[in-house]
Amino acid sequence: MIKASLFVLIMILGVVAHAQTAINRVLVVVNEEAITQADLDKRVALANLETRSSGQNAPPYEVLAPRLLEEMIVDRLLLEIARRSNLIVGEGQVDYALSVIAKQNQIGVNELKNVIEQSGVAFEDYRDDLKRQLTIRQVINARIGRTIAVSTTEVEEYLDQNPQTEAPEDRKVELAQIVCLVEADASTDERQRRKALALRIREELSAGLSFEEAADRYGPSDEVEVQVSLGMREAKQLPDVFLNALREVAEGGLTEVFETPRGWHILKVIRSQGGASRMISQLELRHILMRQSALLSRQQVRSRLERARDRIISGEDFGAVAKLQSEDTTTRAAGGSLGWVESSALPPEFAQAIEGLSAGEVSPVFETVAGLHIAQVTGEREVDIAEDLRRREAEQVLRSRKSQEALEQWTQSLREEAYVQYRVTFDG
Repeated sequence: MIKASLFVLIMILGVVAHAQTAINRVLVVVNEEAITQADLDKRVALANLETRSSGQNAPPYEVLAPRLLEEMIVDRLLLEIARRSNLIVGEGQVDYALSVIAKQNQIGVNELKNVIEQSGVAFEDYRDDLKRQLTIRQVINARIGRTIAVSTTEVEEYLDQNPQTEAPEDRKVELAQIVCLVEADASTDERQRRKALALRIREELSAGLSFEEAADRYGPSDEVEVQVSLGMREAKQLPDVFLNALREVAEGGLTEVFETPRGWHILKVIRSQGGASRMISQLELRHILMRQSALLSRQQVRSRLERARDRIISGEDFGAVAKLQSEDTTTRAAGGSLGWVESSALPPEFAQAIEGLSAGEVSPVFETVAGLHIAQVTGEREVDIAEDLRRREAEQVLRSRKSQEALEQWTQSLREEAYVQYRVTFDG
């Protein structure tokens, strides 16, 4: 909901207000808390409107509601942990979230508040829902975030297994998806029947059926879910099973039918962007730093640096002078060497002082917050940092997946240990 457009936001709030007038009943008791029909209807309305705002058909109530009810049960358990752990989301955090929503909708917070209240929903109720989302996120981060570690060996194995996922930050794909849904407890016969359906749909797609036509023909239903566009996504957002299925698929192509715990999938690559390299310019630099003090005025320091510069220009070695006079303790022993750096990584005053210098040239004296400097460019190069990006991205992907696995295991154990009583048989 945080990403909803203003139009969708108004619609959401209107539906929520309507849902509050409906006949209420307790659907589930989770430990000592109840989830009511009104609670569920609100969640279904929000999910449906978010789906429609992205140009997709909303699934039927009887398909979506049971899934969301299970999510709400887990939410209640996480909020209970937050209370026991005294994890509190401050009002400042909620204010910031509201400012993000307002900015995304290109309005001010006061105007956002007016939109909410004009739709019949109390602004404080809206704030409470935001606080719920932020609290759950905080609980998950506290429980999962600090426990995840990724080893160098794991990064190497990932890179070996994914040789074509180069520079994921540069690669984006827009996908369409069809899933022939399979329940977790489905029989082997039912699983194979859904696979046969997926194979038939893929044949029709290969013969020219569009995803829009497939959506009209097969979905939404409790058997088939059609998404005509998942939006442009970075490769890091895709699970391994998706990446493997897409490995040999060009733009406009279809994957073979493949299986996940949700069912049998078909993907189409609508468009692809990106490349396998990231070229940047780097300079090899060294510098001499001096600072003013109680004994040396700024002008005296400048004069010392100017004399040092004159000696270097006359033939004295820059590194030797740096070892004797530089006050930068991290680089002095190495003759003032800063190594290879990008200009954009330097303080603006430093970058400006060395701009246009050729290899071997020494800059005039210049000043940054660290003190007064002279610098020398000793080399220039174009370098491909794709490999470094790949390694960093691999670590992020592995950390994300480990976090997701840990979260699923943890929430499943919470669900199994909790007292959950269904007060009514859910029939949609």
